[in-house]
Amino acid sequence: MKQYDVLVLGSGCGLDLARQAAAGGKRVALIDPGPLGGTCVNVGCIPSKMLIAPADMVVEQQRARRLGVKATVESIDAASIMRRMRKGRAASQSHLRHSIHELDGVDHLRAAGKFVSPGVVDVAGRQVSAPLIFIAAGARPSIPPIPGLESVDYLTNDSFLELTNLPESLIIMGGGYIAVEFCHFFAAMGTRVTILEMADRLVTSEEPEISASLKEELSKRARIVTGARVEAVASRRDGVSVTARMVEGGTTASYHAARLLVAVGRRSNADLLQVNKAGILTDKRGFIEVDGRMRTNAEGVYAVGDINGKAMFRHAANVQAMVAAANALDGAAVEMDYHALPHAVYSWPQIASVGLTEAQAREAGHEVTTLLTPYSSVAKGEALDENVGFTKVVMKSGTETILGFHIIGPYAPILIQEVVNAMQSGGHLDEIARGVHIHPELTELIPTSFEGIE
Repeated sequence: MKQYDVLVLGSGCGLDLARQAAAGGKRVALIDPGPLGGTCVNVGCIPSKMLIAPADMVVEQQRARRLGVKATVESIDAASIMRRMRKGRAASQSHLRHSIHELDGVDHLRAAGKFVSPGVVDVAGRQVSAPLIFIAAGARPSIPPIPGLESVDYLTNDSFLELTNLPESLIIMGGGYIAVEFCHFFAAMGTRVTILEMADRLVTSEEPEISASLKEELSKRARIVTGARVEAVASRRDGVSVTARMVEGGTTASYHAARLLVAVGRRSNADLLQVNKAGILTDKRGFIEVDGRMRTNAEGVYAVGDINGKAMFRHAANVQAMVAAANALDGAAVEMDYHALPHAVYSWPQIASVGLTEAQAREAGHEVTTLLTPYSSVAKGEALDENVGFTKVVMKSGTETILGFHIIGPYAPILIQEVVNAMQSGGHLDEIARGVHIHPELTELIPTSFEGIE
């Protein structure tokens, strides 16, 4: 058995942990079958946004009529778009391979790891151990136990990236972040899309007003069915058939398409690592349990990123890795702070949120004041004739403390950054009000969103 100072399982944010440990003179084993980069680089944020960028352009062309510009899309070369995405992904993978090879002190063990006992991991029949272990092995698509699904050649957010040609029609099972982003992409490319979502609204973790607006806008380009529980899937000569029962009323309906995309969430890879053999606890969903310092219950073992299910975004994983490194490598006592951790949904319209929703704030015992502000309330929004987007402020009543801020509309992930910075700096309106905002620009929407708060 080979002894190391540090084992790192997973190469998303795990790469940063391996680098930091090696820089501190530790002997490190990075355990990952490859390709390097984890979910984000290979099947997540990076390749998906390379696809969504041209989809955004298509929608903008379609919406240009509102400004007196009658534009049409002459053609869409979907195969070229897919090739460009894969080429960009391959370049990122190549860069990561070279960077890890040039890193002194790190052995890249190119196979999946499995725990065999506390502190000991089997890598393709070879056992390695270390007193310090970082688990950053991510998550994978969750596949529900629906009758007939196993007999269908369904797609996931992983496998669809390998398509050469896009299907004429597509059923998307699910209505969360992944589902609505891919609905936007496929609809823009000309695919007839149907979303079947069991909940009564899309993106259920967002504000209800935002969910309703997103459904209204997506419904202009796709068929959106909420409150529909999928009960069976069957293969057809021309594609796939999906039977769903309406949650209210109990009626059933069949939907047909060339392909099926399953996007009902993601599950932790903790089971693949057999963490139970190391005595590492998981919650009822299968995610590794961690405390605020990213420690598991097992001595010397930390878990960061999607595998712990705390905040399944790459930027959250990066911060968790920083917290874990500070505590494990530098002897600090740093706690992970989620209160100003933002996220974005790259559907059309785009969505961005930070902090608590109104419901979460009330559940936490806060007296809250909320306010909706349309994009058209500022000059640039009016110039763009932007009648879809709006913000929602969640404030602690009687104070200038920002509890949450939520946007749907163009550039939402960019616009929200000012609020994120303000919340991280103390969460008071003064952090926003003191800055001079360019006129006329959409950034004026941020201070304007707070003007009606009393």
